[in-house]
Amino acid sequence: MARIDTRKLADQLKAGQFSNLYYFYGSDTMQVETCVKRVLRAVTGGDETAVTKLDGTDLDVSLLADEAEMCPMFADHNCIWVHDLNMDAVREDVRKAVMEVLKNVAEQTVLVFDVTGFDIFGGKTGKNKKPTDKNRKVIDYIEKHGTTCLCEPKNQSQLAGDIIALAKKHGCPMDRPAAMKLAELCGCQTLLVMQEMGKLCAFADGQEITEAMVRDMVAPQLETTVYMLTGAVLGHRSADAMRAVSDLLAMRVEMPYLMATVAGSMIEVQRACAARQAGKRVEDVMHDFGYRFSFIVENAFRTSMGETNAHIAKCLELLCNAEKRLHSGAVDERVLFEKTIVEMLAR
Repeated sequence: MARIDTRKLADQLKAGQFSNLYYFYGSDTMQVETCVKRVLRAVTGGDETAVTKLDGTDLDVSLLADEAEMCPMFADHNCIWVHDLNMDAVREDVRKAVMEVLKNVAEQTVLVFDVTGFDIFGGKTGKNKKPTDKNRKVIDYIEKHGTTCLCEPKNQSQLAGDIIALAKKHGCPMDRPAAMKLAELCGCQTLLVMQEMGKLCAFADGQEITEAMVRDMVAPQLETTVYMLTGAVLGHRSADAMRAVSDLLAMRVEMPYLMATVAGSMIEVQRACAARQAGKRVEDVMHDFGYRFSFIVENAFRTSMGETNAHIAKCLELLCNAEKRLHSGAVDERVLFEKTIVEMLAR
């Protein structure tokens, strides 16, 4: 068998192709949960009572072994779901017993492992991150004898394709610019995209979901609006910048946190500017600084075009001075923030 992506998994299940062993893991926990549900539904025909769920944080290995060897009485498959088994957190004898179970799974058994409740990568980040050694031993075995799926957050372009397919499934046409805008406003977070698509499809009621509809109905996330503000400030687009300021103030975010978020966005652009000057690529920055989402770095690279570190440094200096004033005494926070943005636009 092999490691596959979520789309390949869906195709296999639709064709009635099952593995005896599955392992789902990755940073996008919603995708992990979706994959598990798809497998369980396909194997049992939607009968939840036909699934034996075992808690991996307190695993009874003897019970797992018994269930894995059991022949189903009233179904085609014996389906077992082991949730959040961390091989780093169990005794050596338990690890050996789990590996024995994997080697002796009955032909009629479908054994599903998933991880959403702990960091299987042990704090590692970047494109070369791997599961910890003890967990990887299980994953490698299942990848060889069954199916594994690494569920990582999708970039804006990938997610746009999924959005278009989802809109079509609900009978609502949607073009790529509209899907890209939705992915951007949701910060490429799968859960938010699903929530907003439910709302958009209900409103469209079979009609086209347009980019204008997305702009009007989807509230941008804080980070997305801050990014818009950063681009407008560095590009000296005063009207766009002040519109973003109004949107941010309407969110009623604590001013120290808002200031820090704006500064963080500026620093990301400054980092991209320095990387561009050094001949580095998006992939290099993601690896060196441990970014999870490629679109954040891609956006920073786009915004940094034509910029200089000196210009960005002046804007950061203004933000730093504003933060000092914020903490030094009584000030009108709204006026201070708006004035700081105006001063940055004048640089």
